[in-house]
Amino acid sequence: MVTARRKTTRAAKANTNGSAKTTKARTAKAQSAKTVTAEELVKRILSAVERKYKVRLAKRDDRIATKVGHAAREKLGKDIQAQLSKKPGSHSFDWNEWNTKVFPKILGKPDALKYPVEVIADALVLLYDSISEGTEEAISDLIEFNAASLKRRNELAKAQEEEDDDLDDLDDDEDEIDDLLDEEDEDDEDDGFDDEEEDDEDFDDEDDEDFEDEEDED
Repeated sequence: MVTARRKTTRAAKANTNGSAKTTKARTAKAQSAKTVTAEELVKRILSAVERKYKVRLAKRDDRIATKVGHAAREKLGKDIQAQLSKKPGSHSFDWNEWNTKVFPKILGKPDALKYPVEVIADALVLLYDSISEGTEEAISDLIEFNAASLKRRNELAKAQEEEDDDLDDLDDDEDEIDDLLDEEDEDDEDDGFDDEEEDDEDFDDEDDEDFEDEEDED
């Protein structure tokens, strides 16, 4: 009995020691995780993604700058287009030239701007009263402008896709109608041929009767 109790006691102590070690390990791991800063964690995320998928994710500041760049390009472009439409004899605004040549020369590409995003936002505040004063507010307005523009373009693209699908369905319906008409034409041609044969048979019967009558008269 004493031996059994000693074994039970030792087992209990072993379990207690094991649980304590596990708890300490978890605590140490949690404390180690807490010491990692957000910047360090971002570096780990970017590094892991790039190693695994061979792509590099953009950071928050880069995403904001790209959205502001797109908004600035579109807002300035629409303004120029509107001014040209009021000018007699002026040429139509070339969006492709503006997007690929003129705007990049002035401010850079939307994802590679020549100037800090704060400076571009403040500059647009001086041009447009629709953009709120204050750097942060201006950046927020430009981001919202870009989001609304993207939503509008997506809706237009979806509507165009649905219209194309409707046209494809209409073409399919027209093809089916053409096939049905062709089948009816073939049936009509077959019926006409049979009628001609029947007429020939009737004509032959009448000729035979007339010929027999002439022989009887003789």
